[in-house]
Amino acid sequence: MSTLVLLLLALQPLAAEENAVKRIQDRFLAPCCWRQSVAIHNSEIAKQMRAEIASMVASGKNEAEIVDLYVGRYGERILREPRGASWWWSILVPLASIALATAGLALFIRRQRRQSAFAVASGDLSRLPDVELD
Repeated sequence: MSTLVLLLLALQPLAAEENAVKRIQDRFLAPCCWRQSVAIHNSEIAKQMRAEIASMVASGKNEAEIVDLYVGRYGERILREPRGASWWWSILVPLASIALATAGLALFIRRQRRQSAFAVASGDLSRLPDVELD
């Protein structure tokens, strides 16, 4: 085999380990601001976490062990994507709230239009809201 092929075969496990480290780092939010992934954030705590994660992967810890360690330290909030059913609730509850609010607003506007149209058609203008024109 050529030297290049042997070099590529030797680097393959390193690339796989590096990809695993990046994937694990990307699972966590930086605990200083809770806005960016640890993989890209530039705070001291994020840099420290990146080094810890790389060290743990190099020592043979798997992803689940690392995630459990940080969840134990910071709580579920450290995860960019919550585990289990809470992930679906965090998406469905706001969407359902927006849908219900939109439906309620549409019903309210529809009733107001019907009442105004009925008042004009029946000639009972006292039922219309008073509006001052300057």
